[in-house]
Amino acid sequence: MSMKTYSPARAVTTPQGEGREARTRRSTALKSVFGSSAYLLPAAIVLAALSIYPLIELVRMSLSDVGPGNLIGEWDFVGLANIVEVLNDDGFWLAVRVTAQFTMVILVSNLLLGYFFAVVLSRGGRLADTALSIMVLVWALPPLVSGSVWKFLLAGDGAVNAILTSVGLAPVTWLSSIDLAMWSVSLVAAWASLPFAVLIIRGGLMGVPREVMEAAAIDGAGGLQMHARIVVPMIRSTLVVLVTLSILYAFRSFDFVYVMTAGGPGTTTATLPYAAYQTAFRTYSFGAGAAIAVLSMIVVVILAVPYILGVRKEAQAA
Repeated sequence: MSMKTYSPARAVTTPQGEGREARTRRSTALKSVFGSSAYLLPAAIVLAALSIYPLIELVRMSLSDVGPGNLIGEWDFVGLANIVEVLNDDGFWLAVRVTAQFTMVILVSNLLLGYFFAVVLSRGGRLADTALSIMVLVWALPPLVSGSVWKFLLAGDGAVNAILTSVGLAPVTWLSSIDLAMWSVSLVAAWASLPFAVLIIRGGLMGVPREVMEAAAIDGAGGLQMHARIVVPMIRSTLVVLVTLSILYAFRSFDFVYVMTAGGPGTTTATLPYAAYQTAFRTYSFGAGAAIAVLSMIVVVILAVPYILGVRKEAQAA
């Protein structure tokens, strides 16, 4: 009785192996047709569904007459009427001024204090690692949480005023004063964004070659001169990215205003995002609220795009 020899070529493929081979063939065919960008298609679809589509609807709402009666239904096209109405409103320009102040406080804090702490913490050590861990914890806190904590601390009978009265000073109306409320909210927002700025600048500083700084020190450059003429130009692209992200952060810092002051006293702390919220959900003028949001977006684009294009040109020139 003869016995057949086993040949691997004639081996029976299991259903599991067939599924694996089929997936491999499909993956190879997909990659040959679309290239490696085919793997970005699911992310692009999710991004379009969560970002691009709502943005299109926001622009369409800003050009339409939308109220409680027709929010779900057909919107009547009114062109630029909502935008003209918003631009003729004094409250909108007050919100622009408040947002500009809010943005400048965050920019100054992120660039100056962020650079100082990044330089100190870039030297390493156990104390620096502990400080970085605390900063990451502060940065990871949701704005609603940190804003609520600071509202409690800055209240009339809060911990900050308790400390002031304990040393013989008069309590301060941090959140109800027309002169101090905006500064209080913007400084809290700057405090919350400072750890992110420190981490970004510290990453840029760690990319500066140590040999360059040692050569500058040998040539007689002092600490301030070295940072101003050597380090800052070398991390300029990092700082530009930080400026852009800080502007975006300032224009979407709705949470701190909502939690700490609700836009008050009066409208002294109503930034553009909060003004859009009030117009849309307090007066139910959804078209005008969308117009404020669109105008805010245009301002952000005008401020951010030149920096991004400048960085791109420098990268291409290099």
